[in-house]
Amino acid sequence: MKLELKKINKKFEDWGISDFTIKIDSGSFVSLVGPSGSGKTTLLRIISGLEIPDSGIILFDEKNITSFEPEKRNVGFVFQNEALFSHLNVFENVAFGLKMKKEKNIEKKVSTALSLVHLNGFDKRNVTRLSGGEKRRVAIARAIAYNPKILLLDEPLNGLDAPLKEKMKFLLKELQEKTGITAIMVTHDIDDAFFLSDKIAVMICGKIEQFDNPIKIFKKPKNKSVKDFISDYALSETKIKGKKVFVSSKKSNYRFQ
Repeated sequence: MKLELKKINKKFEDWGISDFTIKIDSGSFVSLVGPSGSGKTTLLRIISGLEIPDSGIILFDEKNITSFEPEKRNVGFVFQNEALFSHLNVFENVAFGLKMKKEKNIEKKVSTALSLVHLNGFDKRNVTRLSGGEKRRVAIARAIAYNPKILLLDEPLNGLDAPLKEKMKFLLKELQEKTGITAIMVTHDIDDAFFLSDKIAVMICGKIEQFDNPIKIFKKPKNKSVKDFISDYALSETKIKGKKVFVSSKKSNYRFQ
């Protein structure tokens, strides 16, 4: 699904999003990066319908859905803290949204979603006994179980140790390629954004400073704000599965939070 936000405004007591405009192509993976408080998560909530903008228009495939309730937007949302129900097992957590929407073939849809995140056979597991990575995958399975047109990911790799984080990055890439879903990820980690994204939006103080493909973000930062934000990272060339690719890496132990 193609997504377009036109002149979105949302004011809070001490900050706000001002005239935010962006077009996201159907089937693409876009990351929103920027310092804390730049409005990244608020934008996900506006897209999902959990927050209502003060003004502006939200278009899904050129249809104005600005006034639609969240359940009518067909959007999957993976929250930063997973938001799993501890009293429900894996199957029941993934099936929760399907039951709320009164979907048919729930067992098949749950099975398909769990298969996509490589959790076959985990149906009856207690979620409190899962590892951090397994919980994250259950949250993703729940978000994609009813075949949403847009997948919103709020810091999906945050808090995972390095080896698990790398596995999750490949899982997200594989998932997006298999389903063709339009994915929008919020992250503070430029490495993750660079690896996963077709395009990156650098947000500072509620505005987009640059929206471009990852290589251009690094090679041709639009202004000083973008240049400063990426200054702690370097671009290098490597091979993955025999193909030459560009990757980003941290220059120091400092990371822009």
